[in-house]
This record gives sequence, structure tokens and C-alpha cells, in this order.
Amino acid sequence: MRKLLDNFEEYALLLLFPLMVAVVFTATMARYFNLFPMFWGEEVARYIMVFMAYIGAGLAMKRGAHVGVSFFTDRFRGVKVRLFLETMRLSVIVFFCAMILYYYKNIIIHQVFMGQTTPALFMPMWVPYSAVPLGMFLVAVRAYQAFRETARDIRASEVN
Repeated sequence: MRKLLDNFEEYALLLLFPLMVAVVFTATMARYFNLFPMFWGEEVARYIMVFMAYIGAGLAMKRGAHVGVSFFTDRFRGVKVRLFLETMRLSVIVFFCAMILYYYKNIIIHQVFMGQTTPALFMPMWVPYSAVPLGMFLVAVRAYQAFRETARDIRASEVN
């Protein structure tokens, strides 16, 4: 179970990407050979791509692959100062994700009560809209994990 949670983003993307490719390929072949109408294929592929983008943000946070501006932090030589700046950076990320989650819940609630559905699938619109809070939650969790590692590094640097 721990391995599943530690690698959730990888597993989700490994499932979603081939699914998206299969849907687009099937829809294209069905249209080319006039086999059957797959009018919903483009919509499914679009929503899968949105989920992949937000899940990928969590994966990038986990791997530290987000674009970072190191111009400012490189000017400092001390380990403690750099760790402090890293702590501040991660705190801002967690705060930003928390704010997005807090305000986005109103959008999701609005979509649930309005009953709006997608054009082709007639799926409730809150389902594709839930990609944003899912992604922000994953980013916040991964930033919190990095925050804990940074705190551990700070404690280790104080011992030395």
C-alpha cells in the first residue's frame, strides 16, 4: 500500500496515457473507415489530458522538476540560509495549493448543484473540474513531504 501511495502519480499516468492514446486511435480509425461514430472520443481524450497535466504537476513536485529560479538562492553560501529559503519556498507552495483548494471547492459545489453535464458524454461537469483540486492536493502533499525532508536537513545541519 505504501508503494502505491508513494508512486500514485506514476501509476495514474501509466494508466491514463495509454488510455488516451487508445481512445484517440480508435476514434481516428473508426472515422477513417466509417465503422462507427465515436463522437465522444475527443471529449474523453481532452479530459484525460487535463487530468494528466494536473497529476503530472504532483509528479514534478515529487521529483523536484518544477522550474526553479536559483538566481536569488545561489547568492547565499550558508547551508542554513539556503535551507531557510527552501523552507520558505515550500511553505508558499503549500499555501498556494491550500488557497486553490479552498476557493475551488465553491466551483465544484456549484457544478454539483447546477447539474451541468459534458456535451458528448453527459457526464457531470464536476468530474472533469475535479482535476484541479486533485492536482493541487498532490502538489501540496509532495511539497509537504519535501518540507519535512528540508526540516530534517536543517536539524542535521544544526548537529554538525
